[in-house]
Amino acid sequence: MEYSVMEQYWIWLSSVDGIGPRRFYRLLSQYGDARAVWDNVGDADMAFLGPKALKSLREARTEACFFRLFTHMERAGMRAVPRISEGYPAALNEIHDPPPTLYVRGEAPLSGQRMFAIVGSRQATRDGKRAAREFAATLARESVCVVSGLARGVDTCAHEGALEGGGATIAVLGSGADVIYPPENEPLAARILDSGGAIVSEYAPGTRPSPGNFPSRNRIISGLCEGVLLVEGSQTSGAMITAGLAGEQGRDVFAVPGSIYAPLSAAPNRLIFDGAYPALSAWDILEHYRWASRPAAGEAKTREIALDDEERTLYNALLEQELSFDELSVLSKFPASKLNSLLTSLELRGIIVKAPGGIYRAYQ
Repeated sequence: MEYSVMEQYWIWLSSVDGIGPRRFYRLLSQYGDARAVWDNVGDADMAFLGPKALKSLREARTEACFFRLFTHMERAGMRAVPRISEGYPAALNEIHDPPPTLYVRGEAPLSGQRMFAIVGSRQATRDGKRAAREFAATLARESVCVVSGLARGVDTCAHEGALEGGGATIAVLGSGADVIYPPENEPLAARILDSGGAIVSEYAPGTRPSPGNFPSRNRIISGLCEGVLLVEGSQTSGAMITAGLAGEQGRDVFAVPGSIYAPLSAAPNRLIFDGAYPALSAWDILEHYRWASRPAAGEAKTREIALDDEERTLYNALLEQELSFDELSVLSKFPASKLNSLLTSLELRGIIVKAPGGIYRAYQ
C-alpha cells in the first residue's frame, strides 16, 4: 500500500497510544499538520497532553517505531485509511468526532453502498439471535452490507446471517483489526474476509481489547450506516449506546419490539416509545430506504421443497422457531436415530441449518 508523506505522518500520529481523536485534532490545530507534530515533539505547548500521553508520543518518535507500524500492517494484511485520503468514508466525516485513521483488513468498500447496522445484547435470547440472523440475511440478499461489532450474541448472529444471505458484512472492533475479540469468533472473522467483507478498527495494530474502547467504536458502527437496528438489549447496554449515537448522528433508529415482560426487550421497546421505527421484518427497513419492495401476498420468496410427511413435520416446526435436537425429539416423537437421519438429510439439502449451540433452524 502506498501512502503520501503526509499520510504516513498522519497514520503514525494517530497510532500513538494515548493520542485519541480529541488530542489528535488539537495537535493538528496547534501545529498545522502531523509532520510538524513530529518535528516539535517535546515542545512546551504539548503539555496539555498530560504526562502519560506525552511520554508515549516521545517514545513513538523514532524511525524504528515509525517503520515498525507500517511493517506490522503489511504483515497483517492490513491497510490504513487516514481521514486525509480519498478512501476515507464520507459518512464518517459527518460525525462530530471522526476517527483520524481506520485500519482495515478485507476489501469491502467503506462507503458508496447500502450499509446498515444491526446491534444488540451479548446475552441474546434464542428469538433475538434468530431475528438478527433473519434480518441480516434478508438485507444481504438485497445487496445491503450489514455492519456490526463481532461481539457475542446479536452481533455474531448478524454477521452470520449476512454471510448466509450471500452478502458482505463489516465488523468494527474495539481492538486492533488484527486482534479478534472474542477469540472464539476468529473462524467467523476469517469467513467475513473470505466472503469479501472487512474488519475495521480505529485502533493501531496489536491493540488489545479494553472496556473503554467499545463505547468509542460504537460511533463508527452507526456512523458508517444509513441506520441502526436494535434487536435486544437492556436500557444500559452498549447496544443502547449505539442507538443513542445513531440518533445524535442523524441516522435512522429501528428496533425489534418485544414483550413488556422480557428484560431484553426493555431497550427496543423504549426506543420505539421515544420515536424509533418498529421493525417487524427486514422488509420494513428495505422499504423505508426504497432499497427493495416487499413481495406481494402469495409471492413470498419461499422455495418449493419436496418433503415427505416426516420431513415436513420438522421443517414446519423449525419455521416457527429454532429448536434443539431434544426439543425436536419431544415435539416429533421420532426415535433419536430416525430424527438424526432426517435432520442430517435436511441439512445436507440446504433446507435447514444447524446453528452454533446445537440449535436447528429452517431456511425460509
